[in-house]
Amino acid sequence: MLTPEEMEMISDRRLPVQQAFDSDMLVQNLLEVGTRVRSEVHVHQIDANQGAYADQILMPSWLQRKLHSLGINKLYEHQGEAIQNIREGRNVVLCTKTASGKSLAYNVPIMEKLVSDPDACALYLAPFKALVEDQFTHLKEWADDIDEQGNKISLNGFSRFTVNGQQISVGLLHGQRNVPEHMRKDQASSFVFSEGRYWLTNVHYLHLILQGASSPKGKGPGLLRFLQNLRFVVIDELHQYSGLLGSKVSLVLRRLRMLCDRLGNKNVQFIACSATIANPKYLAEELTGMRGLKGFHEISGVRAPVKKKAILMWNPGLSDDEQKKRAVVSDLYEILRTIYKDGRWPRSIIFTSNRQQAQLLSRELNMILRSHLHDHGVLSADEPHEFFLPYHAYLTQEVKERTIQKLEQGEILGVVTTSALEVGIDVKCLDVCILLGYPGSQASFWQQAGRVGRSRDGVVIMMVQEEPLQQYFARNPEEFFTLSPESAAINTTNPKLLKEHLAYAAHELGGTLTNAMNYVRSSALRKVVAEASDQWQQIEGKLHYQGETPRYQTLFTMGDTYTVVTKNGWNEDILFQSVDGRSLIRDYHVDAVFLGPDNRTFYKVKWVNNRQRKVVVEPVRTDYHTRGIVRDSIEIHDITNPLISDAAIKSNLGSIIVKRSTFGYKKIYNHGAMPPETVQLTNTYPVSFQTEAFWLMWDHQGRDELGLLKDVQNCESIDLETLVEGSLHAVEHAIASAIPAVVRCSMADFQHTSFYSGSALFGMPGMFFYDSQAGGGSGIVEVVAEKFGVLLEKARQIISSCGCSDGCPSCIQLFHCEKQNEPLHKAGALLIINHLRKSFG
Repeated sequence: MLTPEEMEMISDRRLPVQQAFDSDMLVQNLLEVGTRVRSEVHVHQIDANQGAYADQILMPSWLQRKLHSLGINKLYEHQGEAIQNIREGRNVVLCTKTASGKSLAYNVPIMEKLVSDPDACALYLAPFKALVEDQFTHLKEWADDIDEQGNKISLNGFSRFTVNGQQISVGLLHGQRNVPEHMRKDQASSFVFSEGRYWLTNVHYLHLILQGASSPKGKGPGLLRFLQNLRFVVIDELHQYSGLLGSKVSLVLRRLRMLCDRLGNKNVQFIACSATIANPKYLAEELTGMRGLKGFHEISGVRAPVKKKAILMWNPGLSDDEQKKRAVVSDLYEILRTIYKDGRWPRSIIFTSNRQQAQLLSRELNMILRSHLHDHGVLSADEPHEFFLPYHAYLTQEVKERTIQKLEQGEILGVVTTSALEVGIDVKCLDVCILLGYPGSQASFWQQAGRVGRSRDGVVIMMVQEEPLQQYFARNPEEFFTLSPESAAINTTNPKLLKEHLAYAAHELGGTLTNAMNYVRSSALRKVVAEASDQWQQIEGKLHYQGETPRYQTLFTMGDTYTVVTKNGWNEDILFQSVDGRSLIRDYHVDAVFLGPDNRTFYKVKWVNNRQRKVVVEPVRTDYHTRGIVRDSIEIHDITNPLISDAAIKSNLGSIIVKRSTFGYKKIYNHGAMPPETVQLTNTYPVSFQTEAFWLMWDHQGRDELGLLKDVQNCESIDLETLVEGSLHAVEHAIASAIPAVVRCSMADFQHTSFYSGSALFGMPGMFFYDSQAGGGSGIVEVVAEKFGVLLEKARQIISSCGCSDGCPSCIQLFHCEKQNEPLHKAGALLIINHLRKSFG
């Protein structure tokens, strides 16, 4: 006599997930499929490795017992080296591959200190909330056995327990914007501030927490108590702090150090953990400002045991009409049908480039797999089971937690995710990882590939898309697997950011900065103080702030975030949260249609409430979804650094004004039932912002020199203007394709455009590369300018290594090109690149 709801609650939804997984057999089956569908498949094998273990490390008996209870009988070499160096008071940066036990390497000495010193405190910082929650769960495993516990408390976001009889309070601190009261994880924050000794938070919220340092009431005293006794700061996922975020976090960490110094605490140690990047020691020292005597000891290399892993680089073949390559998703369906047959039930993770694709693809995969398993007699026709669920940053925390729980318990086969699951969230059950395209950097690739093969052998499939850089890798797979990791780029002297954060620091320190030059480069400091002389007064080496009390802005500068809601009478249900401005005008403009988080219901945007920052939507029955067409127009605002200025060509660093608007949208019919339709919008509300750019401009003499293309023109019936424009356009595309391989960034971090006669460059030919973020500050365009000669050589390789005659998606066509890849000219592009290399040697 159970209700349908009760039946649903007690029903066993687990799938028959297998205990054994034969990766060799799966790879063999996939190679057979590749041959059948005429795709190029390159297999790269990573052999299993037993790893290197540390010699006996001296440990107190209680710590040995605790490690044994956690199933750890011996430590790896890199863990031993980290523990020893942390014990000796050094700052340490630990740069090893995923699943190599980095958290244990710092938690052993931290817990030793917290047990031996009842006042000592530690701070854990991560870029994302989900990672902070994951660490909180693991820290609670350090608690003594239940019968040894005394004054234990466990709340949502706070835990007090004993370790070797010593009381330790651990707590989460989260921001609470857009989070309903009943879903808040931070209800226990007053406990964290009053008695917490191990704080776990994200860098965004630490920035806001610090403003309480000047308050004698509320949580101010608790913050000062913590900072006065702070001994360790753990910076997890160090490689994520590249570009604009890294530039800002570097200033937050300097403010943290200033506060500790003012409180007489000069013993703070920094411990940074990173995936593989080229410059971990440099980045850690730049980020913390600790270069010099108190620099970092670097521990890198693979010393942990690894499981066997096969990585397949999969390049889809030509479609039946032999005119163009098949869509990546067509081969994906074939791959999944192969994976889930013959009694195989591995759990999978699929990485996509954007949130909308994660939503739509998970729905498609459920339909394909349901049909496939029904045809093979595994499922009944009416089985309502979900096999894949989406996972991305706009989903509510409750939905994300439930999805991971279902995956670990075997209720779903996998997740379709963005880079939100690239970081080290501890999901050990995954066997197969599929990447829909190169994620933009070696660090990201190896992080995503590292999600599988943690408890047993793994298989990784990177499906190569029709982009020049990816097709270049497909032609040179061995080069891809031996590529050096990228360098991370941050800018710690950005005047705009410095001005903002120095005002925050002054507010936190009671209005006076005593030794600011110990934290900020003196030249940059002098420049900021000189430009804001009405706000700062220098007396006896001290800086006194006389400006207004600063209003704390969030670290990201793309403006307000929006919540997507449905109305149900007086109530509202949240579908997505923390939607940024760019996503708003692209995906949630009026009349936009999108798939909801349940994988079934489509919604249409009724109106956007800018005052309350809400997008109000309603469910609709429809056979299509939409994708906004966003256009940028450019105007030069200021030239900050002329780089080359000869008689023919000029290159500059400076700031530009970008006006971004929704030109219209595409109706994309589900299952490709009809070709997409473009709908133009008239009631658009553009978003304008200032950002940093690097640009080239040919002046009158340079324009004449582009006549070098006349020899090409003589061989073809094409007018010179179209030829020059197409050649410049192709050069712009090739350089843009090379940037992610040379600069630590993704395609989404920068924009680019070129023209033969553009109003932005006074009617002269030229091209722009500019920061996607409002305000700039990522350091990307500076590195583009610095390494422009390297980029030109890489662009030349991308174009010349492709066997096509006229240019194709493998060399100069980009699928996101606003000009629909018209015009493009390959031979002319090579001539212009060689012409440019004379100036940029």
